[in-house]
Amino acid sequence: MGTDRRFAVALTLAATAFFAATAPAHGEIERPHSFAFKLGYHFYPNSSYFDVSEENFIGGAQDLSGQSLELFDYTYQWPSRWSLNMSLLGGYYQEFVPTQTAQQSIFVHTMTVTPLYRLTGSDAIGAWKIYGGVGLGRYNMNIRFDFSQTESTEVHTYTLGYQALIGAEYRYNEQTGFLIEGQFSRARIRFGSDLGDLEIDVGGLNILTGVRLHF
Repeated sequence: MGTDRRFAVALTLAATAFFAATAPAHGEIERPHSFAFKLGYHFYPNSSYFDVSEENFIGGAQDLSGQSLELFDYTYQWPSRWSLNMSLLGGYYQEFVPTQTAQQSIFVHTMTVTPLYRLTGSDAIGAWKIYGGVGLGRYNMNIRFDFSQTESTEVHTYTLGYQALIGAEYRYNEQTGFLIEGQFSRARIRFGSDLGDLEIDVGGLNILTGVRLHF
């Protein structure tokens, strides 16, 4: 119940920030909206709560690292240095065999809202800008255990977490920019007695490159 209440508060804050971002402002820039598509690689943290036994059928942090992507990434830019980023379909997937008798598939998809601040540079054509921010998100996790061709089980759960990111974008022309981002997030999921009170951080470090379309 506490997690549901925190998620409702987070949604309210996100909606308030979105309406504030889209409200008319003095001196609006020509292309305040943008969409981005990003591909990258996600590294899980080497933390004590990842040190679990093989009887839980969970590997170490190196086993869980894998490719990542963001399919829907929207940013609104104010005339000032501030902007607001919303990523609604970001995720990463990995499949591996932690023991001789079990195969595991893990999929995490996220929904995050992050205020951004331009640290240096500009949006001029041919220029770089460097930006950073801290935000909140919902982290949904699906784990599938395949013990044999006929026996399998799935676990679905979610938690709230936060992320800090820093990125750089090169403005190729008025409509297009190329970017690279580093995102560090922390989002702990506790599975309870079904998996031996297992606790996993589905956050970690995410390195992404992509294209941003301005309009």
